[in-house]
Amino acid sequence: MDQSTVSRVLRSDPRATISDATRARIREVATRLGYVPNATARGLAMRRTSTIGLLVPNAMSLVFTDIIRGATDAALELGYVLVLADASELGRASDAVRKLVLEGRVDGLLIASGTITDRVTDDLIEGFHNCVVLNRRIGSRAPSVIEDDEFGMYLCTQELIAAGHREIACLAGPEDIDTSRRRVAGYRRAMREAGLPVRRGSTVHEPFDEAGGYAGMSTILGRPSRPTAVASASLAAAVGAMAAARDHGIAIPDQLSLTGFHDAPIANYLSPPLTTVSMPLSQVGREAVLMLDRRLRGEPGRLHMTVQEPAPQLVRRMSVAPPPR
Repeated sequence: MDQSTVSRVLRSDPRATISDATRARIREVATRLGYVPNATARGLAMRRTSTIGLLVPNAMSLVFTDIIRGATDAALELGYVLVLADASELGRASDAVRKLVLEGRVDGLLIASGTITDRVTDDLIEGFHNCVVLNRRIGSRAPSVIEDDEFGMYLCTQELIAAGHREIACLAGPEDIDTSRRRVAGYRRAMREAGLPVRRGSTVHEPFDEAGGYAGMSTILGRPSRPTAVASASLAAAVGAMAAARDHGIAIPDQLSLTGFHDAPIANYLSPPLTTVSMPLSQVGREAVLMLDRRLRGEPGRLHMTVQEPAPQLVRRMSVAPPPR
């Protein structure tokens, strides 16, 4: 039997047109001899690196560790190596990603960011079709995997309404980012269903980070007519919002209730512990790798996917109380 036929059998190449009995015999001999496929050689032959790039806004983020974990687990199961790029310094990260792509050092790219602008995202994926955007939709320009942000924010706002609040502000992310718009939609839906007005200026748009939360809460607290509750569209922003409330002499939850979006262990150790909504970030990372793998294999699949399981889950702690009398 010629070497090429044996090679095709061992790498499960469908072009190996031999009988099942012969195929089984080849595999039996390979197992007895302790044969292990050489991934590097296979990659060279197929012009594949078995490497995936993952771009995150900040590898030390309170929530992106879950996305990284889910993506890493799925990549290992499928035989990929995951290369992480931190976009906290976006210029350098973008250059690094472009270099990886242009030099053919990654087979595919995952962009996990609700904060990178559409322009930068378009620049990153230009001419590179093997990419998936996480927790963000940019139309038909790239496939995406998102969580149900609208329902998550709906749950947080409902919790504040159930506690008796009627004047509720939304501390949202940047207005021009799809992720932020979906969360604002959840806040507005809960308010509308409860018959509560969404007053002009009740939604404040700032970056999703701690500094953005501090600035946004300062704006809310600086107004003549203050709300009795704030629904933050980010965990990091909620941390900054708590600091702003403290600096303004506002006690949470006695004078102001607050919820955060996404859950992480730090929420237990804030003062007071923060009520949040737990989102399936690990599953988002996992599904993004699976989607990218199908794309690399040339298999058909959906352009966009919303992770429904596990569903968003409210995590009640100590930052919500009835409004002050």
